[in-house]
Amino acid sequence: MNKPTAESVFGFNAGVVWEALNQNGASNIRNLVKVTSLSREEVYGALGWLGREDKILLDQKGRAMIFSLRDEEVSLSVHRETAIAKPEPVKKSKPRKSKQPKKAKKARSVKPLIKQTKSQTKQSESVEEFLLH
Repeated sequence: MNKPTAESVFGFNAGVVWEALNQNGASNIRNLVKVTSLSREEVYGALGWLGREDKILLDQKGRAMIFSLRDEEVSLSVHRETAIAKPEPVKKSKPRKSKQPKKAKKARSVKPLIKQTKSQTKQSESVEEFLLH
C-alpha cells in the first residue's frame, strides 16, 4: 500500500494554500482555514513550505499575521493557468454538530454536621493528657 510521504502531503497543502492566496489575495490564518477547508495545523505546514520556497510575504497587523504571495508569484499565476488545468475543488468537511445544552444539575443535599461524641470536658482532658505525655 502506498503511504503518502511528507513531501506529498505538505506539497499538496502548499498548492491549495497558494491557490487560495492567489485567488483571494492577502489573508490571515482564520480565513485560510475557511477557504481551503484544511485544518489549522495543515495550513501552518503549508505556509512553512511556501515560506521555505520564498513564495510568500509576511505582514503583522496587530496580533494577526497576514500572508500574501510575492509579486513574482502572482505574475506566474497567469502562465500557470494557461498551462495547467485547475485542480478539483477541495471537498469541505461536514459542519460540526451543535452541542446540546447541558442539563441543569440537581442541588445536593447538605450532610448534617458530625455529632460530637465526647463532651467538651472529656475532650479537654484527653488533650491535656496527650500534651503531658
